[in-house]
Amino acid sequence: MTTSSLPDDAPEVEAATRWSRLAARLVDGLLFFAPLPLLFMPCFGSLAALVTWTGILIAQVWLLLDRGQTLGKQALRIYIMRSDGGIPHAGWLLLREFALPVLVGTLRAAGRHDPSPVGQAFQFLLGFTWLIDSLFIFSPTRRCLHDLVAGTHVVKAG
Repeated sequence: MTTSSLPDDAPEVEAATRWSRLAARLVDGLLFFAPLPLLFMPCFGSLAALVTWTGILIAQVWLLLDRGQTLGKQALRIYIMRSDGGIPHAGWLLLREFALPVLVGTLRAAGRHDPSPVGQAFQFLLGFTWLIDSLFIFSPTRRCLHDLVAGTHVVKAG
């Protein structure tokens, strides 16, 4: 299925499948947890884990800014693009990948101890933002809410 919301002058691309996007997210998640066993190593385990996490973060950000991919997206041969076919600007990519989840996490942490019914309801709803974001993948264009916010598409690599 060709991404239908792209302008006529955009290059011909095919939207990434829902399964490839899920698999890429799982690979990225597993990479985040990969250094955890290093914490149990005697002596320099914590340092080794910190160095590994730093390396993974640097690789993720570099690939994201250079190619519009994370390590998981690269493994699944998909990438992020703007509607005109280019790689999104750094600010949009960082907003898409990091700022929105950090904002939700910060709001949840800030309101965690609010005992009011409104505060508790807000916390409950914030807990479902990942689900709401993810359910947008079932739209005809296969774009999640974070794609709509950042004006991006995830497509198959040529």
